[in-house]
Amino acid sequence: MGRSGIPLLPATVRALGLRLPAPETDLHPPQDTRQTAPQPHASAPRTARRRTTDVAKMLDAGVLKPGTPIVLTYRSVDHWATVDADGGIVLKATGGTAYGRVDEAGAVVRGTKTCQGMNEWRIEDQQGVRVSLRTLRDQAQASGLLGRTRR
Repeated sequence: MGRSGIPLLPATVRALGLRLPAPETDLHPPQDTRQTAPQPHASAPRTARRRTTDVAKMLDAGVLKPGTPIVLTYRSVDHWATVDADGGIVLKATGGTAYGRVDEAGAVVRGTKTCQGMNEWRIEDQQGVRVSLRTLRDQAQASGLLGRTRR
């Protein structure tokens, strides 16, 4: 528009050496609506931490092996799980859910808030004799396979 408020024709604008703004783009620059991918942080890569439970210590000492089946009998029902490679417990009753400690897995089986997992979970030997993980740990400790553990 000219000073008088009358719209200027493009030919008049060119004749006067003026420049018309491009439709909408020069008056309101477009906003960048593209989503950018999050950039990785420059911090050091995360390393997996080894568990420090008694089960993990027994794995390290060779007393237990990854995949060792363990059983907790509750209300006359056997609940089976396996020890995983980092000392966690994989409970079969929950479809293979991994738990960080025997206490957690035992509490799930029993439906309680707490459980003395080392007393409740047992291994079964070739003769069918069941030995608690606590007894196994204590025997390994007495024989020198494990260092002293905190009680």
